[in-house]
Amino acid sequence: MRPPDAPLDGSVREMVFETLKRYPRTFKVLVASALIENVAFGLIIPYLTLYMLYDIGISEVMTGVVLMTYTVAGVPAMIIGGMLADRIGRKPVLLASLGLMSVTMLMYFFAYDFTTLVILAFADAFVGSMYMPAANAMIADLIPRHERPKAFSTMRIAWNVGIVLGPSIGALIVSASSMSVLFVFGSVVLAGAFVMNFVYIKETKPTDAKPEDITFRKVLAVGKDHPFLLLCALTGVLWFCFAQWMSVLPVYATGDLDLEDYEWGLMFTVSSLMVVATQLSVTGYVVKFRRSSVLMAGHMTVALGFTLIFLSFDFWSLLACIIVITIGEILYMSILSTVIADMAPCTKRGSYMGFSGFVQTLGNGIGFLLGMTLLAKMPEASMIWLVVGAIGFTTGLGYMLFSSIVGPEHNDPKVIERLRSEAIAEDIE
Repeated sequence: MRPPDAPLDGSVREMVFETLKRYPRTFKVLVASALIENVAFGLIIPYLTLYMLYDIGISEVMTGVVLMTYTVAGVPAMIIGGMLADRIGRKPVLLASLGLMSVTMLMYFFAYDFTTLVILAFADAFVGSMYMPAANAMIADLIPRHERPKAFSTMRIAWNVGIVLGPSIGALIVSASSMSVLFVFGSVVLAGAFVMNFVYIKETKPTDAKPEDITFRKVLAVGKDHPFLLLCALTGVLWFCFAQWMSVLPVYATGDLDLEDYEWGLMFTVSSLMVVATQLSVTGYVVKFRRSSVLMAGHMTVALGFTLIFLSFDFWSLLACIIVITIGEILYMSILSTVIADMAPCTKRGSYMGFSGFVQTLGNGIGFLLGMTLLAKMPEASMIWLVVGAIGFTTGLGYMLFSSIVGPEHNDPKVIERLRSEAIAEDIE
């Protein structure tokens, strides 16, 4: 077995399986179920906005309201998911989320107007948003501190393999039938993920540390951790930018740039393949640098990619912008979950994950609503990308402040390496 900090080389498959070999069975099952779950979301993601606009027939502004509803429901659900994960355990929250998501996704098949879409969006976002705080807390429970960057990156690869497969399957379904049938297939896939979690996942909530009674006030109190709060705020802004990928960009690509629906789905596939091919290698490299610098580089690269969309004029130029955005995403996500997990006390991991998810969801929802509103109101739709880019570049400077206030044990690679070595020595003893 090679040391945990050995360079990652070889094929992606070899890297992933070599990483998984060191980890507990529960983590391996969590990775597999994440892949299955994201096949379901991959079916839907490229087509959701187009489905509401063209199949259901609601306006762009109303589409933005529906997408904003995901935030209205997701914000409290993230906190509730984190609270419950700390109180009753990670597994019950995972099962409840997956089982109910299977039901809500099926219900989209029967949606017929703005009102039903809003109700379904609220229910779907509420049950779905509880999943990630519990899953991330479970990873933090299972994986030692020094191995978390690779563990979270392995999960991202699983998610993106699902996102690669989903749009491909979705394109076949749309070409053979209709967008509405996607929701039936997605529901079945989510039911499969539920069964896998029910049968194979084991509870990981620490038993040697009893958490305090958890209330919304106490969960929100984690924001008193000022470096953590600043990181959440900066991440929320980045999610504001990413929201345009899901809301404005598919409309802009198919409307203003005259791309076909399948071409837009292909861009999702290319982005996901990039993550699958490079995420572990990038993670193995960036852990050598200050984490604040990695986050800043990723944030700024994403902002650059969105700005360049202003200059795009066809499939290939837009694809180039997507590639730039994905490079930034890979850099940023290689380290984000690890930083949050390391900053969280073991009895509050669910709460920290829930709070960070709450801020990200809030940024996402504001991005959905504002982006779609600007698209409807601006005389030139392309100007949106200059606005999004300017917001990204300006807030990206905030990581310099984060670097000055976060402790070196969460930022300095030399200190992190020393702590890693001490942890390994303790394990040996």
